[in-house]
Amino acid sequence: MSIPALLEQARRAWPDRCALIDADSGRSYGFPELVGEVFAFSHRLLAAFDTRPGDRVALLGDATPAFLFADYGVMSAGRVRVSLDPALDPAEHLAQLHDSGAKVLLYCPSHADRVQALRPGLQDCGIDARPLDSLAGEAGAATTGLHPPVPCEPDRIAALNYTGGTTGMPKAVVHTHGSYAAALHNIVAARRPWTGDRMLNMRPLWPIAAISLLAHLLQGGTLILGGHFEPRRFLELAARYRPTCTSLVPTHLVRILRVLPDVHVDLGSLACIEIGAAAMPPELFEQAVAAFGPVFSVIYGLTEAPWTCYRPPSAASELLADPAGTLGLVGPTTDRAEIAIGDGRTVLPAGTVGEVLIRGGHVMQGYWNQPELTAAVLDGAWFHTGDLGCLDARGRLRIQGRAKAIIRTGGKSVQPAEVEQVLCSHPSVLEAAVVGIADPEWGEIVAAAIVARPGSRPSHDELAAFCRERLSAHKRPKRTVFMDALPRSHYGKVLTRKVQDAIAAARQD
Repeated sequence: MSIPALLEQARRAWPDRCALIDADSGRSYGFPELVGEVFAFSHRLLAAFDTRPGDRVALLGDATPAFLFADYGVMSAGRVRVSLDPALDPAEHLAQLHDSGAKVLLYCPSHADRVQALRPGLQDCGIDARPLDSLAGEAGAATTGLHPPVPCEPDRIAALNYTGGTTGMPKAVVHTHGSYAAALHNIVAARRPWTGDRMLNMRPLWPIAAISLLAHLLQGGTLILGGHFEPRRFLELAARYRPTCTSLVPTHLVRILRVLPDVHVDLGSLACIEIGAAAMPPELFEQAVAAFGPVFSVIYGLTEAPWTCYRPPSAASELLADPAGTLGLVGPTTDRAEIAIGDGRTVLPAGTVGEVLIRGGHVMQGYWNQPELTAAVLDGAWFHTGDLGCLDARGRLRIQGRAKAIIRTGGKSVQPAEVEQVLCSHPSVLEAAVVGIADPEWGEIVAAAIVARPGSRPSHDELAAFCRERLSAHKRPKRTVFMDALPRSHYGKVLTRKVQDAIAAARQD
């Protein structure tokens, strides 16, 4: 299957249902209208630019209907979608555009100033940059009967998704139409039937969030695009549209919980809140359940292998009964995904901690123009994630840190997750990120960034005394810095490099 074939399938299956609501304008789109807009964009793209199948088209924009139509439309035109993170700086944008070899950059009007700053570099790369609305169709033009302009085979590249993970320079994950179709199957199979349900989306659509939204469409659901996340705006839209589901990262939840006591809204319509990537500390999970009810599901996956595990809301009671014992539990695999725990080429038995290996049709094809890196992580049929975890007797995965994040100090190894767990057990600590900082004597020292609970900030001496009682000397943080929030990626993963930079800057101060 391919992206345009799945869209055709949705158009036939749900001809009378509402597919999309734009919360900013109030405009709604039925399934025939939405799919017609996507295919109309595909035709206009091919008419406007001299491109060939497989050429890369970059997108820079926001979670708007126009961006969504472009996201699906580029892939439906047989071109490769390269979605850019608006939060990056100009040098990072140019590096990704140059690396991808993009011929075209399409952008939402809100990013015109950024593109203007990029113009000299874009000209050097020969990239044609135009606003998305330059490809808008004529008002009132019929689109509902349009079909894709070119055939798309499952093995054709659909998208390059730039991701830096938590460390290092960004790299482009290559997904085909077939791997996206496999991921979509896993999402649909994992979720309960959502026909007619409403999903409120306030997350960016890059790099692959639009695919999760497509899964909702394939189930006959309605998408509500709510724009940029702001906690009060989220609560307002939840009260107005009565969504049955939404997707958040833990940082969103923290911000919502801070303002919730001052906002009186009925959130009873929400039956499922999906939390991706970063695991919630037990205290945050308990607070969130107290506010919303036991409606939280957890997704485990990477850009390289999205939606590999899914823990449904029905598992909430087990987590509440044993918060510490179930910490890091992300559930069983989705329908066509496989997981093993390995040590090099050796598969380890259940209950043993090792590297998480993933296999399935949803796994990426590789990294764009990086054959050595691809070979290092795709060993045979297995993708080596770099995550540490173990499988229990029921086949459920528990994440226990990052294999590559081990801190080596004075000849000893420290797993950051262990130190973070101790720090977060302090009653005044909301979140913690532990990293290694280069040191001439020790090689690395253990350092920590701390987010304190509102109105309760522990002193450095207090934290040091707390750690002395619970950690061996080589595991105790030698340096700590307080932050208002941990720097995170779109998927909620703590950005290690930015934590290290913050600690280094605090040291200079």
